[in-house]
Amino acid sequence: MAFLGLAAGLGLGLLYAWVLSPVEYVNTEPASLAPQYQAAWMQWAAEAYAVDGDVERARARVAILGVADPSRAVAAQAQRLAAAGGDPAAVQALAALAAALGAGPARPTAAVAAATPTPAPPTPTLEPTASPPPTFTPQLLPTPLPSPTPPGVFAFEGQSFACDPRLQPPLLQVAALDPGGNGVAGVEVIVEWSGGQDRFFTGLKPELGAGYGDFAMEPNVDYTVRLASDPAGEIAVRSDPCSDSAGNLIATSVRLTFRQPQEP
Repeated sequence: MAFLGLAAGLGLGLLYAWVLSPVEYVNTEPASLAPQYQAAWMQWAAEAYAVDGDVERARARVAILGVADPSRAVAAQAQRLAAAGGDPAAVQALAALAAALGAGPARPTAAVAAATPTPAPPTPTLEPTASPPPTFTPQLLPTPLPSPTPPGVFAFEGQSFACDPRLQPPLLQVAALDPGGNGVAGVEVIVEWSGGQDRFFTGLKPELGAGYGDFAMEPNVDYTVRLASDPAGEIAVRSDPCSDSAGNLIATSVRLTFRQPQEP
């Protein structure tokens, strides 16, 4: 009988604590929020930045979550959202914010070519250099355009190749630049191959530049690459074998450059 009374008392206590009068959290610090709510907070900060353009206010909004590096935290959230097939506009907003935060309080957005790598070994930016055969020599292959590119739309400027042992597996690297050569974050790139498709965004690796994005390729696979904003602008890409400076057979990495035209 005593056991039944104890069980009944415990049951009534749980009913009161969990159903009738549960604990209510009021004025909770953002740093103590569950991960999904912290993700929503970052998204709100990115959308607010898209409206007001205030980098330092956006930095403070993200830092209140208790993250050590706001730029990396926002970039990681953008990558998670992109991998989950999230709204491209939301990913672009996060990528733009990550790139802006990565530029630092008093630095303008850097061009992709001037990106500074992080202390940890980063993915190196392609630096095509002329090398004696059999190393592939970088070459620009401009795509002829039937008509001038409208303002704000990216035009394909060219591609180059690198036979670099640091870039293994081989990378498809994309640089999206404004008319002045500054990187543009949040540009969606579509990659397709036989039986598959993927996408990535520029700006998700702020340490390599606002307009930088990459994709790991498989050797000897034919890919088509295009910007989401230009469905008809497909570019054929393939990672063929090459010999590095030490004579080792490796796979070629490819770099594509897109640039917005000057306003008329």
